[in-house]
Amino acid sequence: MVFLILSFIASYNQPIWGIDNPLPVLLNHGEVYIQFRNEPIHKVRAKLGVGIWNSIILSVSYGGDNLVGYGEVDWEDQPALDLRIRLFESLGLEGVVGFNNEPIENYSGKGAFGTIGYRLFLGSFRLLLSGGGSYNFTEKGADLFANSVLNINGPHSIHLEYILGTNDDCKNRLHIGYRIQSGALGVQIDLKDILSGDIGRQMQIFYRENF
Repeated sequence: MVFLILSFIASYNQPIWGIDNPLPVLLNHGEVYIQFRNEPIHKVRAKLGVGIWNSIILSVSYGGDNLVGYGEVDWEDQPALDLRIRLFESLGLEGVVGFNNEPIENYSGKGAFGTIGYRLFLGSFRLLLSGGGSYNFTEKGADLFANSVLNINGPHSIHLEYILGTNDDCKNRLHIGYRIQSGALGVQIDLKDILSGDIGRQMQIFYRENF
């Protein structure tokens, strides 16, 4: 109850990640981002990122299957990299390029990507519309993705996300999510692949702070 009350007076921090897609938003210089992500396939991933010069994010993540339960933990072979660089920011438009090789669920990673977003301010509502493309060097294939993030009164955000999925067996993935943030701490609940008939449930817990 206390967390819910505080959420209505918290300051607004723009999300830097959607559900599976990167957003064209970066951390501030010296801002640290810590995330724990529980995917529908029972994989848990921890991520640590830092903002550099207000124009670069450098993040490293690592995870494994079956961290909770019986049996051995199946750790990933190596940590994954998430690097983003701002190309431009002007008149509500922002462009970002980067590289990400995180093995999200059983899908092909983004690889090299670029995304452009536009912000709208509608009273107490903020709307971010973004879209981009990626190229996976392992699969040797390109893909397209899009996001919208509606922020309500600061701490509450609703995500809608689309992935074409040309490199995967699962095409046209549509996800929705709800994010609440109070101060530096936030939680996001996601419903994934909602048109497939087999909806995945995901939770993200994150902490971000300026130093």
